[in-house]
Amino acid sequence: MRGPAGQLLMYGVLTIAGAFFAVPIVWALGEAVGVTAVHWLLNSLMYSGGGVVLAVGLCVPAGYGLATHDFPGRRPLLILTILLMLIPPSALVLPLFLEANAAHLLSSPLALILPYGLFPFGVYLTYLYFHNARFGALLESARIDGCNEWQAFRQVAVPLSLPVSALIVFLNFIASWTNFFLPWVMYWSFDAINRYPLALGIALQLRNSQTTGFYTAGLQLHTSSPPGQVALLVLVSGAPVVVVLVLAQRWIGSGQLGGMFR
Repeated sequence: MRGPAGQLLMYGVLTIAGAFFAVPIVWALGEAVGVTAVHWLLNSLMYSGGGVVLAVGLCVPAGYGLATHDFPGRRPLLILTILLMLIPPSALVLPLFLEANAAHLLSSPLALILPYGLFPFGVYLTYLYFHNARFGALLESARIDGCNEWQAFRQVAVPLSLPVSALIVFLNFIASWTNFFLPWVMYWSFDAINRYPLALGIALQLRNSQTTGFYTAGLQLHTSSPPGQVALLVLVSGAPVVVVLVLAQRWIGSGQLGGMFR
């Protein structure tokens, strides 16, 4: 349908769709006014932020080493990295729980920060980023100019790794911030409520029955908590994701990663 009638119909559909998605947000903003933030947000920022720092600190050197050096076991490490990428995160929860229990790390921040820092996909992304002829020529020029391996990595590779590092930050932060199953296993005891991340805090607000051990009965989508508190939890759970996306979009959307897979 063309002409004024078609445009009017299109604008009407867009208005209805916009109102459908905007009404819940407006309600949440209105209900959240005057409600103080909870400490679960700070816990989530600590866990996810610590995992991001650890992931970047491990992925960039690991990917750089795999891309620029030929050493015994390099190919098996690449295969192992790809295999780890294919394993569903939920399948690793039980082994991680057993390791944390053996190391007496349950209900401690390290029980989440250390697993969040394990990011095989980031290693593979960094490997692809550095594994190209242009970077190899630049690295060889640095060596000819007298740089040793550490200087070449610190003065050449690290500054050039900012785009892929921003991508790792974004992907790792989203994965850890929205993770529910691993924190639930590591902090299942109600004695550790003050250490809950935000995902577990929201689930606690929605809980409508007693909890025994590892089993939560009657988890339903209604709550006796004040609507403003639940609205605030919903808002603050999504706000950090938006902030990280805005900060990382300069690199993600600018095309500076376009040569990664060439």
